[in-house]
Amino acid sequence: MRFREYYIESRLHSTFLISGKLVRFSFFLIFIIALLTKTENLAGFGLYQTILFFMTFNLIDITSQFLFRGAYSIQWNINKGQFDLSLTQPINVLFRMAFDIIDLLDLATLLPVLAVLGFVIARLSSQVTFSGFLLYLLLCLNALLIAMAIHIFIISFSILTQEISSEIWIYRDLMNMGRFPIDIYSKSVQMVLTFLLPIAVMVTFPTKVLLGVLSWQWIMLSFFIGAIFIFLSLKFWKFALKNYSSVSS
Repeated sequence: MRFREYYIESRLHSTFLISGKLVRFSFFLIFIIALLTKTENLAGFGLYQTILFFMTFNLIDITSQFLFRGAYSIQWNINKGQFDLSLTQPINVLFRMAFDIIDLLDLATLLPVLAVLGFVIARLSSQVTFSGFLLYLLLCLNALLIAMAIHIFIISFSILTQEISSEIWIYRDLMNMGRFPIDIYSKSVQMVLTFLLPIAVMVTFPTKVLLGVLSWQWIMLSFFIGAIFIFLSLKFWKFALKNYSSVSS
């Protein structure tokens, strides 16, 4: 695993990056509070419930970026021949490509997210049960598995095309739709965000199970979708490897 070079090269640069992320996070949190102060609820959810959706989104999004940052450099690895070199080494290539880079700035921004998340859950203590909290953690883990599957799809597609693509950024933009409960979107959009690109399964469902408003059928479906995505992504990865043509050939 490699660490980002700028940690050593410029502490000031790292400080500015962390500060920028925290400021953006704070501004959006203020926006939610201001919005709910005027409207009282969003799709039937109150202030702290809506903030819980936002904090769960940040928990999943930042953690997945921290774990799978290597997917962002897959094109560089292919063009520079690093991927070819990895194929000759005894380490699992998929593990190397997905987890090759660790961004400590993501880990640093995760700490305030956990602090605010804990505060919000404490404010919801009357609604939160032990079983609900346990299911929340399991569904968050399931969300990270889905995020890993999506990154595997993106890595595999880059291997097949060997061209600079924007799939990772399309995913990042769509992921931002999970900042709010999917109930605010139309039924067709909800279907897409549940079954095609399951942002709802990753963010909305864990939050709803913590609030006690998600049925057991949707809980079971969430784990099924997670398993299907992992299975299909690994199949696609094997297909991409079989059809990979080295940049040096």
